[in-house]
Amino acid sequence: MAGLRRLTAIAGLLMLFANTARGQSLADYASHSSCLIGPNYVYKLSIAAQGTLATVKVDRSQKVRKGEIIAELESGVEKSQVEAARTRASTDAIIKLKSAVLAVASAKLERMRTLRAQTIASQQSVEDAESAAALAESELGQAELDKKMAGFEVARLEAVLERRTLRSPADGVVTAVDLHTGEYADSTNPVATVTEIDPLKVALYLPANAYPLVSVGARVLVTPKEAMSKPREAVVSVKDPQIDASSGLFLIQLKMPNPDGDIPAGISCTAEFLSNK
Repeated sequence: MAGLRRLTAIAGLLMLFANTARGQSLADYASHSSCLIGPNYVYKLSIAAQGTLATVKVDRSQKVRKGEIIAELESGVEKSQVEAARTRASTDAIIKLKSAVLAVASAKLERMRTLRAQTIASQQSVEDAESAAALAESELGQAELDKKMAGFEVARLEAVLERRTLRSPADGVVTAVDLHTGEYADSTNPVATVTEIDPLKVALYLPANAYPLVSVGARVLVTPKEAMSKPREAVVSVKDPQIDASSGLFLIQLKMPNPDGDIPAGISCTAEFLSNK
């Protein structure tokens, strides 16, 4: 009997909540919702290659820009290989030499043909000159190909060298430095963590009855609770297509600009939906 009375009481409360919820507006739902400000993305950065860290250029709480160097492996050998390849790719010495050889061979061939026409030179002499000119032309073509391939080799070695350099994938703040100069690094161990805080991502959990009232692109005024910051407008970027059966809630995500970085991630907030008019 006690169990039956408990179930009856729970059912009554659920019906009361459902009847009350039908009359609520989106503003009412938002005022009682769970609201949390988080980073847009957290990057745990590791180096694609492996080796000893020559330098780690960042400290915790340091702001970094996209593409800024975070750390580098010792790469003396790789840098020397790149410089050697660049030198080979930039020189025209072999091409000039082979061009000169071809010019001499071509001139000799013309002389032999002239002398043959005058019956002074033999046919064999003409054929030998033709072979020498063809060989010189082939060697010039090979030299030009070698120069082109040297350019590809430079690009390959630069890519290898770049894999030994760790760069920030986005503008953000360094929130952890796990490895330091002189330590061993590889692709499985993060060197540092960069957190993207502009924009910020706001998570808002609403009851199922509010689902038809929310749309992507809606404007929301977000007020951080713990930070000394004024309310800031955000936009609904994601509306979860699934409602959690156990809680009866669904998630929406907002993108909120934070250009000065004055609002930290990880704090709670309140949300107020704005009219689209």
